[in-house]
Amino acid sequence: MITVDQIQFTYDGRITLDDISFHADPGSTLGLIGPNGSGKSTLLRLMYRALRPAGGSVVIDDVPVDRLRGRELASRLAVVAQEAPPDTPVTVAETVLLGRSPWVGAFQGYSRADRIAAAAALEHVGARALADRRFATLSGGERQRVLIARALAQQADHLLLDEPTNHLDIRYQHELLTLVRGLTTTTTVVVLHELNLAARYCDRLVLLDQGRVAAAGTVAEVLTPQILEPVYKIPVRRTSAFGAVQLLFGPATEPPAAVTGEATGHGNHQDDPADPASDTASTDSAARSTDNDSEPAVRALPESQGAASGEASTRAHRTLERDASSADPDTTAPAPDKPAPNAVSPAAEIREAATR
Repeated sequence: MITVDQIQFTYDGRITLDDISFHADPGSTLGLIGPNGSGKSTLLRLMYRALRPAGGSVVIDDVPVDRLRGRELASRLAVVAQEAPPDTPVTVAETVLLGRSPWVGAFQGYSRADRIAAAAALEHVGARALADRRFATLSGGERQRVLIARALAQQADHLLLDEPTNHLDIRYQHELLTLVRGLTTTTTVVVLHELNLAARYCDRLVLLDQGRVAAAGTVAEVLTPQILEPVYKIPVRRTSAFGAVQLLFGPATEPPAAVTGEATGHGNHQDDPADPASDTASTDSAARSTDNDSEPAVRALPESQGAASGEASTRAHRTLERDASSADPDTTAPAPDKPAPNAVSPAAEIREAATR
């Protein structure tokens, strides 16, 4: 569980976040939504300690994050932050191995167990065939899958994502969030701009407006015209399609739903076959992944790949690695196993373990 309690943040003497409180239940997906500049990304950075709050606290499983030592925090919290493609020739395998960095001591290389964890993470996100590709050459959807694999390789049970669907087409937006929603043992907080995606893939929502919580609750409770129109300043109509709430937006010149007296979506959310709005909303349908299962499994991540350049790591990873490196000597993880000269492929070991 992640609990945010009365968080306040100031920048240049101006309060940018004020009295922010909410919680994300274990194994659930909570969406942070709101207009540009409402404080969503700033709040996420406060949650993983990239920024320090002026007041309040962030608590993970009853422990404040500012009391967690480096490796303790890394074992509980993974982050997929916004980042630009690296200029260095970093491979996908090296990028995912960065997720194991908090567990690698100074002057130590990645162990066989680290490589197995990285291979398993790539398998999980359907990117096993990309291991030898340069990260910078990947498409937007592929890149986001690899960044999630890096977070999974860290083996934390809480995940923060900052606008993971940015610059993705409709298909990859749905595929990515289907993957995130499928992490049922992970507590996830995700920043999203697209409200219809938030409606379909989040269990609960927190709506921010000008640095304060405008609404918090279930999708049905938060995504109503009465709540959204004063925040976004445009007319909103609510319908349903493919089993989820869907929103339609009009130009600012149109009267709001509260003025016209149109249905706001409270109560019955069934599709109206005669209503063209249902057909319009259906264009935002969820696409299914078309990964080719016949592709060869990812090869063992060779010893020569070592640690990737720090330029590929996000600010979040640098924060976790810096905390980990400052841990007391008696908390340092034991030296990793030395790989055997003829190490078996991580993917092969995963398959063998699955058959036992």
